Amino acid sequence: MTMTKDKKHRILISLCLLIGVLGLLVSCTYTSPPPSGTICGTYVSGEGVYEKIFSVDQPSADQSHAFYYADQHNDCYILGQIQPQGEDSYLLSCQDPNKADIIPDQAFTYDGKGFSITIQGQPFSFQKNGDTPCIIGDIARYS
Repeated sequence: MTMTKDKKHRILISLCLLIGVLGLLVSCTYTSPPPSGTICGTYVSGEGVYEKIFSVDQPSADQSHAFYYADQHNDCYILGQIQPQGEDSYLLSCQDPNKADIIPDQAFTYDGKGFSITIQGQPFSFQKNGDTPCIIGDIARYS
């Protein structure tokens, strides 16, 4: 059985449309990881039950980042903002001003692998554990 030239043309156009639609679907559903060296990701300080997790989301339209701090040992979950201040320099602030006694507003420097911040008057060093923010538990418990 032979195909007519018109039938071959329709099959070719259909295949091209199908490939285009599949390409569009993939591009709309794929979220690329942040470029290496960006502050986005998950950071860890401490070990075992004393581990503290600090996750930083992708930047919003105003270039600020949401952060999520989790200290499961002390049942402490904090949401806040990180504002870029200059090259590798950031300003951190809690969303809830009542949490400022735990994590006060502060500036810090990001070295591409981690940073140090003050929590309840003590310095803690956080090292990057992954490029994707990791939220512990229900996001509604962060304030």
